[in-house]
Amino acid sequence: MKKALNKLTLAVLASCLALPAVAQQTANTNTQEADNTEVIQVRGIRGSLTQALATKRMSASVLDSVSAEDIGDFPDKNIGDALQRISGVTVSRTYGEVDGVNIRGTAPEHSLLLLNGQNVATVGWFDNDPFTRSFNFEMVSAEQVAGMDVYKSTEAQINEGAMGGTINLKTRKPLEMDAFTVFGSVEASHNTNSDGWEPNVSGLVSWKDENEKFGILVAHSVEKNNVARETQSTFGGAISWDGVNKPAVPDSDGNFPVTPLGFASILFEEQRERTSSQVSLQFQATDQLLFSADYNRFELDNPHINTAIFNFMHVNGIVDAETAVYNEQGVLVAAHSRAKDLDAYAVPLFNNTVVRTPNMVSDVINLNMDYSADNWDLTAVVGKSTAKSRGRQSSVWFGDTENKQNSGVTWDIRDIHKFTPDNPSSLLNHDAMKLFMEFSYLNNVRDHEIDYYQVDHEYQLDNLGFTSVESGIKYQEQKFSAQQENMHDGLLAKAEADGLSMGSFNGGTVSGILSEVSDSSTLTNFAVINDKVLEYGEANKSAMTIDKYFVIQEDITSAYVKGNFETGKFRGNVGLRWVDTDVASNNATLSQSVGYSNLLPSLNVVYNIQDDILLRFATSKSVSRPQYEQMKMASKIEVFQKTASIGNPDIKPYESTQFDLGIEWYFNDSSLLSATYFSKDITDYIESTSEVESIEGCQGCIVTRFRNAGEATVNGIEMQYQQDFGNGFGLVANYTYTDSELDSVTTGKGPLYGVSENSYNLSTYYEDELISARIAYNARDEWRQNYNGQEGTAEPFNSIDASLIWHVNDKIDISVEGVNILNEVRQLYRPELGYMHSVDQFGARFFIGASYRM
Repeated sequence: MKKALNKLTLAVLASCLALPAVAQQTANTNTQEADNTEVIQVRGIRGSLTQALATKRMSASVLDSVSAEDIGDFPDKNIGDALQRISGVTVSRTYGEVDGVNIRGTAPEHSLLLLNGQNVATVGWFDNDPFTRSFNFEMVSAEQVAGMDVYKSTEAQINEGAMGGTINLKTRKPLEMDAFTVFGSVEASHNTNSDGWEPNVSGLVSWKDENEKFGILVAHSVEKNNVARETQSTFGGAISWDGVNKPAVPDSDGNFPVTPLGFASILFEEQRERTSSQVSLQFQATDQLLFSADYNRFELDNPHINTAIFNFMHVNGIVDAETAVYNEQGVLVAAHSRAKDLDAYAVPLFNNTVVRTPNMVSDVINLNMDYSADNWDLTAVVGKSTAKSRGRQSSVWFGDTENKQNSGVTWDIRDIHKFTPDNPSSLLNHDAMKLFMEFSYLNNVRDHEIDYYQVDHEYQLDNLGFTSVESGIKYQEQKFSAQQENMHDGLLAKAEADGLSMGSFNGGTVSGILSEVSDSSTLTNFAVINDKVLEYGEANKSAMTIDKYFVIQEDITSAYVKGNFETGKFRGNVGLRWVDTDVASNNATLSQSVGYSNLLPSLNVVYNIQDDILLRFATSKSVSRPQYEQMKMASKIEVFQKTASIGNPDIKPYESTQFDLGIEWYFNDSSLLSATYFSKDITDYIESTSEVESIEGCQGCIVTRFRNAGEATVNGIEMQYQQDFGNGFGLVANYTYTDSELDSVTTGKGPLYGVSENSYNLSTYYEDELISARIAYNARDEWRQNYNGQEGTAEPFNSIDASLIWHVNDKIDISVEGVNILNEVRQLYRPELGYMHSVDQFGARFFIGASYRM
């Protein structure tokens, strides 16, 4: 369902339209000519915004920037929170923190994150996390980031692989800092869904000699957070009861109702520890020759327990007729249901607990040589990035099998779920909840390696309007592997023989799940277990089977040439990038090798209408490579059903032809009013489709695999307004309208997944010598979402963040910050079935800290 712009959106737009008169007055009194070599020395919010605006203004491409002028001055708690302030960017949250970004209507996996211009190896963090190329933003500590640039149009020298946008994180370099710099901070964090406060500590030391020939920088940070997500959710597709083994109430025509497979109350609890380290060395051997060596390590350790209280309608399907409520779509959306007497697994409520201990580590080593002559520059880079993920998991089911008769659940899923058991006390009784149905144990292993070798050259000239010509060549080897060791058989029989119950792993009880938004009678209290269940699985495991095993290797060779020009009021660049990719994908029994090449032109033009007004134009072709999940070799053949599921390494990248046209008015150094139109035409869209094929072992099979089958378009407008009003006050606002369409061979035409038609940001700040204060509002309209294979619509979401910093003196700051301070909930709706699919609450997060710099 489409929603009209709300009042805030209209207010922002009206303000933007009315601002030229105000801005012109400011421009007349404070107009300065931009200069490419200008260094702006202003600390704090205003300094960071001014530097970011200077970077955007001088860029030849369509770019937005986030800057931390001073150490510890990064404007948000993490990279993702800062990205969501940028126009055209929306974010996704799975466990409260941002873990993916959508740039201009494209999914997170279609954007590229670089560290100092290079790819970072990445892996998922639990067993059913898809194998993607998207780096997890949760792993990066904001303390060590000097800034980041978001390229919305591409240039020939930038690594290919993004059709949404390229995000380049920049770390600090010792020769660019003061001779001796020390920074340290301590902080306590709290999530309102959890108890207690957790410590965060970070520090940085940078030194260079008096001749500025040699420098070394060392930084380290440790952040601990208790994360809790509270959820009420339906699950599975809607089922139609047949009235034989699934008792139900037929309508007047004798048809049986449709209803969700089940519903649950869920608590996800995690103890997250993020560790980041950096060592940077620089040696200025001569005035022309500079050597640099950088090492970065990102580690995320997040043991967690996911407890879900389930009701399955196909086993608890006896519905009391007088309680049944149907919506306009004929879906049973409220009733009192109870277990079938003769079904061994029919208990009123199940407790399924999943305990995991995932750990992810990414390491990056980068060696760099820069040589500058009179009219040419040469850069050589050698680097390696590795990532690994290790984790154990146990999934166990419990139920009150002795007291299932004449006991059921009253439920209502029309809005915020109501979920009331007849006998809630049994869910608090650890000993009554017996282990049954399943006890699985697995080990999850993933590895990713990237080796790269690169040479770049720039030749300065003055001919036909061109100021320089850049060229380069790069070779990358990427290897991604994954396997899973499973034990599904044997543990359950052993656990039942040992008489295990929830009491064997007593983790206490929880209460108040979603109590702020749900009905007072809703299930909010239940027993939980602890991680001792992993020890039981490890101690009693027998032969484990290996599945999900595959290896993908990519050899990528790329070369580019780019001309930079400036003539009259025009400046910009034109370039061409050629990429050749060889892919080898295999598992224990299958292997396949394929290859493809892409030619990617780009053009970026800036026209100075006058000194403070710029017109931008950009067009290019870009690609986004298939995800490892889509390329892995896999084969599952059901001969009797004549169906098969097979991997497809032969799929080609998504291709996007894009276009930008914008106007920007810089009415002083820290103020901007702009509008940009953007367009993307995407072909070779990858989808999972089924076709009749004859394959080895199955003639005339219905084969399901990923194919280049669909296409999509994105058109939109971005509007930005930023102004420093003087006397310490300032405002930043932006609005993005995005119209997207996916023409799918499986689902037909509809908007792209994860894309909101309207999104907007509004931040206001005050800053003087004593304090820095900011309040930031972020909002987006509804968006299409696929949740575990089920189509749905995510309801509009908004959040408010706030921060206050007291500058005790030039060296010491005291800070207080809140993220999602109103504790907003995320809701997913099933419009075609007319019921609420899920409600998630992540909690508000608060931080109190102190920092020291010298």
